[in-house]
Amino acid sequence: MTEALTQVRGLILMKLLSVFAAAIVVVVMFTSVTVTGQQAEPPQARLPFPPDAITAYVDLQRIASESTAGMAANQQVEQLSQQKISELQARNGELEAAQQKLQQNSSVMSAEAQLQLQQEIQRLDLEIQRMTQDAEAEVAQLQQTLQLEFQSKLVPAINRVAAAKGLQFIFNAGEGGLIWADPSLDISADIIEDLNQNP
Repeated sequence: MTEALTQVRGLILMKLLSVFAAAIVVVVMFTSVTVTGQQAEPPQARLPFPPDAITAYVDLQRIASESTAGMAANQQVEQLSQQKISELQARNGELEAAQQKLQQNSSVMSAEAQLQLQQEIQRLDLEIQRMTQDAEAEVAQLQQTLQLEFQSKLVPAINRVAAAKGLQFIFNAGEGGLIWADPSLDISADIIEDLNQNP
């Protein structure tokens, strides 16, 4: 029975860690290190925006990762995720200690003491499951709140930049619909600057 509880607990902890990893990825900001561990190339020099252009595009992922508001949101999600992981690991340590105590001392424990310890193990296991669900919900709620806050700042920034440049269309390069575009039409840096100047 304790082996089954250990497996269930392990699955719950793995699920929670994957949820937190996904939470961090949703808002995560890319760093200056590539997947290979090498320093990423510095951003290319900004090309002048064509004065007669009426269309432009943005990279929303870049805006989220490089703007002050996006970085702050990512930090909040990461802090909450780490806090919840620490809390669960502490509770998990209590569960493992109780399981180990039962395995090592079951031959010398009275039936009543064994039953009491098994009930404590079940209680801890249920508590970990509840804590996992609560943590997932709390992280998801924070993500949703931060995404709405970011969007409420992003839309006016896009509107201001579009009005200043006389644009009629702005495309999102990250949605898969944009195959190629002239790099001088990328106004992501302008949006980032506007966001940082108008927190």
